[in-house]
Order: sequence, then C-alpha cells, then structure tokens
Amino acid sequence: MKPNLLGSGLLTAAACLCLEMPVLAATGAYPELDSKFGVNATAEIAQTPENTYQAWGNECSNLVEQERFSEAIAACDRAVTLKPDYSLGLTNRCVALLQLDRYQDAVESCRRALTGDGNWGDRTEASGWLNFGGSLILFAGEKPNPNEAIPLLQQALLAFDKSLEIEPANSNTRQLRNELERLIQDLT
Repeated sequence: MKPNLLGSGLLTAAACLCLEMPVLAATGAYPELDSKFGVNATAEIAQTPENTYQAWGNECSNLVEQERFSEAIAACDRAVTLKPDYSLGLTNRCVALLQLDRYQDAVESCRRALTGDGNWGDRTEASGWLNFGGSLILFAGEKPNPNEAIPLLQQALLAFDKSLEIEPANSNTRQLRNELERLIQDLT
C-alpha cells in the first residue's frame, strides 16, 4: 500500500520550515520609514518620495510579522511592480502566500525570486531554494493522487539540493531533504 502524501509528516515539516521561518529582513535602504511611520505605513509610503521598492518590501515584512498576510501580499506586489525582479520582495510574498494556503501562487513567487536580482537581505539564496522546495511539497500535498504529486516532490528535492550546495551545514534542510527522498521512494 502506498503512503498517503497528505498524511505524511513531511508536509508538517515543510510547513514548519516555510511558514514559521523568520521573514527575510528588508534591505534597510530606508530604515527611517520604520521609525518615521511605524509599522503599517502603507498609506504614508504611497504619498512620500520614499515610494520605492525597498520601502514596500519593508512594509511587506512588517505586515507578515503582524500576521496580516493579505495586506503583506499587496505591499509585496507594490514592491514587485516597482522592481519586478526583486528577489527579497518575491520571497516575502511567497511566505505570505503560504500562510494563506495559496501554494501554487507561492511556488510561482519563489520561482521568480530565484531568477530575480539576487537581493536576499540578510539571508542567502539558500533560503529562497528552501522556501521554493517547501512550497512545492505543500502544493504537492493538494494533489489527489501520487502521480501528480511526485514530479513536484522531485522538484522540491532538487531545490533542497541547491539550498544545501549554498549552505551545506544546514541540518534542518538536510533532514527534510532525506525525508523527502524516502517519501518519493515509497510513492514510486
């Protein structure tokens, strides 16, 4: 009997890594916005000369931290409208989408982040690959049959491998990768 993907502990592990991972810090290019306007400065940003992709990225991070995910996505969308290849904004958008169980959209946002400008704030590209892999696992969990889920899981495995190439000492990623490999073997 094949294991049920939805019942696997792997989905829980992926959710913990992606959904509870600290949101990537913004670039800090406009730290005065946080002190001047405080959190949730959306209206103020739109009316100031600081109406930049970094300011909107900061706002997205702040809103995710407040668990205001729909508003965070809107702020990230503004950042990405101003700079379509903004890796950090796209990654933060991915995190907010995951919180709203919008896994397919999260996968696309993570994919775009990985081909973006390479601005990861105080993190590295490894976190982008980790989010991408976790998003793929969660999206695969929505699939009704293993034949639809397996290709997504295989992509997630490759994403974890990329993350480990950049940060080989990350034991959480390594453990998740190994569990994913076992699940794929069980499903095939």
